[in-house]
Amino acid sequence: MGVLLSVNKKGNVAIAGHVGCGHANSLNNQVQDDSPGLSVVLSLFKEATNLSLAIREIAFEDNKIIVTLENGGSGFGIARRGITSQEKKMMQSLLGKEVINTHTLILETFGRVYGQGVLEVPVALQTALANAALNSFLINYPENFIGTVESVPGNHGYIVGTVLNIDGVDVSVLGTVNATLGGIGPNEDLEGNSPNYSKREIVEKLGMEKLPTLIVEAMIYSSFSKGLVENTYFVRGDEVDDNPYVVEAVVEACKNLNLPLVHHKAGMKRTKDALRNNTKLVAEKIITLGEQLKVAETSEEKVNIIAELAVVVSQDCGGVSFMSNNLHEEIGGAGMIKRTSAVINLVCTDEYAKNNPIPFLTEKELEEYVSISKEVVKELYKTIDLAKDFI
Repeated sequence: MGVLLSVNKKGNVAIAGHVGCGHANSLNNQVQDDSPGLSVVLSLFKEATNLSLAIREIAFEDNKIIVTLENGGSGFGIARRGITSQEKKMMQSLLGKEVINTHTLILETFGRVYGQGVLEVPVALQTALANAALNSFLINYPENFIGTVESVPGNHGYIVGTVLNIDGVDVSVLGTVNATLGGIGPNEDLEGNSPNYSKREIVEKLGMEKLPTLIVEAMIYSSFSKGLVENTYFVRGDEVDDNPYVVEAVVEACKNLNLPLVHHKAGMKRTKDALRNNTKLVAEKIITLGEQLKVAETSEEKVNIIAELAVVVSQDCGGVSFMSNNLHEEIGGAGMIKRTSAVINLVCTDEYAKNNPIPFLTEKELEEYVSISKEVVKELYKTIDLAKDFI
């Protein structure tokens, strides 16, 4: 049966995925590709519509990058400190390529990416690519897709959803671009299925505030990687705050597909002051380095202090800027409405990280993510009444 556009306005289950533009690093040396969620959503949208997502043009207006796809969809990103002629030339290498794995595309163009205003042009490009892809479905299938733009101050990512029929089950599917003007950020107050700001209307129209939901998340290298012998999927969901039936559906889906999986039971509990305390820790690092710089006399001292400050800003700060403190206490680090969902990540091995300091999604991993998502729909539908009752 495959994936089709549904005639219904609300699904029985849901899938949500986002891209955090420029969210490549976090606390404790975590590094990631934060785009698989959107990649899965775009893949499902494309399968249902057969719409090409190939890039037709990349144009520039001052510090604005404008991406237009062959289907007419367009999006833009802004690089706060401007764009060099060399960067403009490099971006033209993407013409004709499909916009699905946006993080992979910017790595292919620039080699690496950092958020927090460190590398603004790659982040602005990712923003333009992701917005153009979601805009494509709004303008080509206005009767099927609904959307809005983030109303978080300073953000301008598209939020687009629809109902798809996946192997006979109606599924509300939602894609979100979390993107900060200027290529800075990350600000991901609207990731996951979180029903805040302008996103609330889309979530409620799709019925997702009451649907068991798979949250498709990042490909990461982190402390979870220790001891892994192969890249492994992790499913996470707190037994009280999240939905155990979605967790179990992911476990069964990976078993059916013979894909490696760890059910990680800790880490998704909503904890008061967790993000606030981490923010204070990072701030103390910056203050300490600032105090050292204030009294530094030699060039050697100053260079080393500033280099360490650059690490803190380009890496650790991504783990505290991505969400507002109070909101984190309600929806957690993946943006999850309580009792509705579970989150899936792909965790990379130490060996993978040696060769790939920044993880990136390939066609193989994307196919796995999509297969898992479809299989979760099938497994979750078997316990749909229990999953909804839990909500």
